[in-house]
Amino acid sequence: MKIINVIENLDDTYGGPAKSVPYMCKYLEDIDVDTQILSICLKSNEKNSLVERYKLNWKIFNYNFFKSFRYSVDMKRYIKNIALKEKNIILHTHNLWNYICYISLKISQKYNLPLIVSIRGSLYKWSLEQSKWKKLIAWALFQKRVLQNASCIHVTEMKELEAVRDLQIKTPIAIIPNGINLEEFKGLKTKNDAKSSLGLKNDKKYILFISRLHPKKGIEFLINSWINIANTYQDWDLLIVGPEYNKHYVDDLRSKIIDSQLSERVVFTGMLEGDERLDSFAASSLFVLPSYSENFGVAIAEAMAAKLPIITTHGTPWKEINIYKAGWWVELNQDNIDYALNQALACSEHELGLKGLNGLRLIEKYEWKYQATKMKELYEYIINGKHKPDFLYEFGDKN
Repeated sequence: MKIINVIENLDDTYGGPAKSVPYMCKYLEDIDVDTQILSICLKSNEKNSLVERYKLNWKIFNYNFFKSFRYSVDMKRYIKNIALKEKNIILHTHNLWNYICYISLKISQKYNLPLIVSIRGSLYKWSLEQSKWKKLIAWALFQKRVLQNASCIHVTEMKELEAVRDLQIKTPIAIIPNGINLEEFKGLKTKNDAKSSLGLKNDKKYILFISRLHPKKGIEFLINSWINIANTYQDWDLLIVGPEYNKHYVDDLRSKIIDSQLSERVVFTGMLEGDERLDSFAASSLFVLPSYSENFGVAIAEAMAAKLPIITTHGTPWKEINIYKAGWWVELNQDNIDYALNQALACSEHELGLKGLNGLRLIEKYEWKYQATKMKELYEYIINGKHKPDFLYEFGDKN
């Protein structure tokens, strides 16, 4: 059995899938599943730190004509050659709306290969409203057919399954969450050492935002809250970690902070990698991601692994945060973010520490080794049709 993972991009700056796809491949390799990742090169000097660390099989292809469509003659030729030469192949695509999923379907149909489509949060209502007309055209031209003709659709949580069914797609759907590598967080530095490594102030506690600086992530809600309460909490500062979505968007955020005379109380680091990224978790005392939409939220899971209390929204699948008393899971609006942030900053260090330990207890069941075992079980069922997994839902099954 060989799994060909096809994704539009895998550079470290790409976001959650640049971590979740390599981690899944790494842990599948550990249980004797042969994997390969194919992606399109969208800029010079692309790299993926997890691919390098675990020596994963990754092949990058140049795009042809329009970057936005992700069309690649070389990728198409390469997948065809694999289909002709090898047996027991599964194509597993990780994108919607472009050539990546289209060519995966065409090749799977031509060579009778199973196709699994991971939708990666692309069918939530909020996501469908972004670039709406382009998506309506893509839906009519090819996207609906891709989903209808896949062997299986992979989602990470129940609301994502419901989003697919709301579109009247009847394909079987597997719910397998993303995971977390807890080992990565077991040797974190002390808070003071991590602050020193990043050039932060030792006498400050830090609120951490870590994600792409993209409107989807709702960072303006956090910045608005911080502007309102920063003077009340002089022992706290805001730490913003992540690559820019676009310069104009980030300049607007910075201007708002400058106009509020809080430049000295907000640290923008840009994207951090490796030990520096881990240091940002270790240096912080609270994690906030006020996102509009997440199908998992890798950074949220990582923050819990780092024992940080969490503030996040109903746009993420983390209802368990409230159940485990690991932080605040709220409906996204400014009043709720204001309330949760005030509540968190008013807590003692002991109270925040307890919430952080509760978060670690929550996230332990999401270790990658468990998710990879489920994915292998799904692949085996797709290949041989035996032993249907209990996380695979046919159309009409009760959720």
